[in-house]
Amino acid sequence: MDEWIALGIIALIALPVMAISAFVMSLGARRRIRALESRLSLLEQRPPAAIGAVAFPSPPSLTADTAPQAVEPEIRLAPPEAEEPPLPEPIAAAEIAAPKAPQRPKESFEQKLGARWAVWVGGLALALGAIFLVRFSIEAGLLGPGVRIAFGALFSIVLLGLGEWLRRSDRITAISRIPAANVPGILTAAGTVGLFATVYAAYSLYGLIGPMAAFILLALIGMATMAGAGLHGVWLAGLGLVGSYVTPLLISSDKPNILALMIYLIVVTAFALALARLCLWRWLAVAASVAAILWGVAMFGAGAGAIESGIYAIVLLALSSIFLVVDVQRDTTTDRPDWLAVGVLAGLAALLVSGAIARDYASASIAASLIGGAMLLLLARRYDAVAFVAPVAAIELIALLFFWPAAAQAAHEPLTYIVDALSTYFPLPDAVRMFGIVGLLGAAALIATALTRLQARPGAGPFATSAHAAAASAGPVVAAIVAYLRITGFVSSIAFAAIALALAALYAVLTERFARRERPGTALDQVPTGLFAAGAVAAIASALTMALEGGMLTTALALAALGAAWVQLRRPIGVLRYAVAVLALLVLARVAWDPYIFGVRSGSGVYLSILVGYGIPAAAFAIASVLLRRVRVDRAVFAAEALAVIMTALLVVFEIRAIVFGGDLLSPNTALSEQGLTTAAAFAFALGLSRLAQTRPSPVFRLGGVLARMLGLLNAVIGLGFVANPLFTGDPVGGGPVFNEILLAYGLPAVLAGLVAFRTPPARLRWLQAATGVVALLLAFTAVTLEIRFLFVTSPDLSVDPVGSAESYTYSAAWLALGILLLAFGLVFRQRAARLASALLIVVTVLKVFLIDMSNLEGVWRALSFMGLGAVLIGIGLVYQRLLFGSAKAVGEADDPPSESGTPAGA
Repeated sequence: MDEWIALGIIALIALPVMAISAFVMSLGARRRIRALESRLSLLEQRPPAAIGAVAFPSPPSLTADTAPQAVEPEIRLAPPEAEEPPLPEPIAAAEIAAPKAPQRPKESFEQKLGARWAVWVGGLALALGAIFLVRFSIEAGLLGPGVRIAFGALFSIVLLGLGEWLRRSDRITAISRIPAANVPGILTAAGTVGLFATVYAAYSLYGLIGPMAAFILLALIGMATMAGAGLHGVWLAGLGLVGSYVTPLLISSDKPNILALMIYLIVVTAFALALARLCLWRWLAVAASVAAILWGVAMFGAGAGAIESGIYAIVLLALSSIFLVVDVQRDTTTDRPDWLAVGVLAGLAALLVSGAIARDYASASIAASLIGGAMLLLLARRYDAVAFVAPVAAIELIALLFFWPAAAQAAHEPLTYIVDALSTYFPLPDAVRMFGIVGLLGAAALIATALTRLQARPGAGPFATSAHAAAASAGPVVAAIVAYLRITGFVSSIAFAAIALALAALYAVLTERFARRERPGTALDQVPTGLFAAGAVAAIASALTMALEGGMLTTALALAALGAAWVQLRRPIGVLRYAVAVLALLVLARVAWDPYIFGVRSGSGVYLSILVGYGIPAAAFAIASVLLRRVRVDRAVFAAEALAVIMTALLVVFEIRAIVFGGDLLSPNTALSEQGLTTAAAFAFALGLSRLAQTRPSPVFRLGGVLARMLGLLNAVIGLGFVANPLFTGDPVGGGPVFNEILLAYGLPAVLAGLVAFRTPPARLRWLQAATGVVALLLAFTAVTLEIRFLFVTSPDLSVDPVGSAESYTYSAAWLALGILLLAFGLVFRQRAARLASALLIVVTVLKVFLIDMSNLEGVWRALSFMGLGAVLIGIGLVYQRLLFGSAKAVGEADDPPSESGTPAGA
């Protein structure tokens, strides 16, 4: 009862005020009509000659954020006796062109402060004043709830009436020229805020009206505010939009009516879209659509039914299509993307998928998703500006299949889906059957839409052509992959492989057909050809993935990359080069996921498995890089080269491990021979890649050589120096007195490291050459020392037996011999670094003889040690005097630095 009393009070106050306002407005209209009639009569009394030109100012351009404004002609009256001026000489067309509109002067800070901010702050002050007045009356207890609400409504209506009266007043309109600070609009906005606050206070604070009445009043105020924006400007439209969509949040109910809320939101959205179309306010249409989408997601989470959710999403999609696409793009032929419309339609597609997920893929939600996808494809086919909606439809299909709980349903009946690659066809359950039907229908719709669009208008723009071809080539393949994931869990399946091969055959036919239609010199015609060719390669790779496992899959993908490179050489389709790069990334991902790509990991068959699993992909990518390089050098070439290098390196590493441990790749241990051979392989890779970098300039070979050198150095220091060093581990050394594991683990890496150090690295990595030389010297020194130790010990553990006099003397002699070899190498090849290494080694030997041999050796061994050392030192002195510093010419001659090939320039 109190609710209706409050409504009656508001109506009794509002109706007289509205009547008075209407009467005042009619009087103002009568005055303006009389003024116009007097002006027209004055014009009729003038003779025709007295009337000058009627100048119409150029209308303002209608943009997405400006309302259409009435254009009033400016009438200039000439004196009756004015003579017609003589005609001037002929004037150029450029001189008689219409004068340009004067540029709008830039506003100063004073103008902004006085004309804009004063109006804004004034409107805010009015609204806050009304709120503070109500608050004061509440705190002072002066007025009751009903009277407060009545006065709030009265004050708001007075503001609305004052704003409308000022808008119609010629004086106020003449001085209020700034749209963003329009005085009538500000007053109207303040009155609107007052009405919103009044109704909400009557409902929430005092309980004078119920939820239904408050909802209706707030909705009417919001839509009326948006309607009034056509007269007062865009700010009022934004206010009404916010009020209309916030209204459901302000009203609480014990039994919310989702259907009524959906109807209300649809009505508000349609009203906002229509107003946006009439006033050309694109932002209003986009904002209303986004708000409706967000409300849809909220209602899906609140338990909206499948049928209601589907109808709501479809109606919103239809409204957005009409007002944002059909009406806007009706007479246009451009294919420049309308990203605002595409974004709104993409949001609606996401809303459809969200509705299906929220309702557990009920039949109504699935049907709504299919209808929505069909509508998107029709829009993309008809209007090029929203052609990118076709990929949006493809993404909708993929998302629908990905989140579909088909695998969970099939798990309850394991005999109704594909179990292995040789299983026959079994009747599928309803959910899985519907899953397959949706996937097939969606893929067929994507391909059919693209084909009909591309064949109907072959000369379309690049955006539309690319969008349709991408949707038709990528969408079905990804959908097939998602279906394979959801049903089989990536278990090999001949059925899915057959589907992927069928797609590959279809794309191959389309590639050939569109290739024949290409016009010379027209890059646009190559877009569908390239995309369909890429789709064919992707489908083949997917088929191989679905049918094969382990090393066979990696081999098949590598061979597919080789085939794509060969086809690209025969028919220059640029996308195929990127397909090779993508396949290389897939192979790399496969190896990173499981480096043991072959099925056999122990036993005699592991050697062949490693050779096939890594050797064939390495050779395939190497040949593919050569074929691609014949056309041009780009990132596709580098990707193929990188995969060839990586697969070759893995082949060598795994073969070494298999040989050392007798085919057992799963052994948790390491060995001296494994560490030595791995280090030697790293240095060998550094040599080979640096040589390839000279013959075939490539960042892959250049950086790969540097990386291989660094890995070799790290493994030499850590692996051979500590982890597998027999002096630390106590492990027995296999082999004979000379040819044994020590020679293999230290001697071979020392030679290769010396050759690597002999080559000049990049200018920024000169320190790497010195580091490599030091490691090579340490490896050679360790090899000689451990060989001598292995000859003299009697137990398998090299660290057990003490060092005797003969063994100690042999160390000195061997170190001197190694120093002499380094000196000879430095003299022959004019390498100062080798001569310095020789000097360092001889100094170490001298220190050992004087500090250790003098006290530890006895008898003839001590004498022989010093005699040998003296003879060697004298010989070295003679060599230096005769060969290196024997003449002034030799003294002035500098050592020639090694070239990139490793050979001294003067050799």
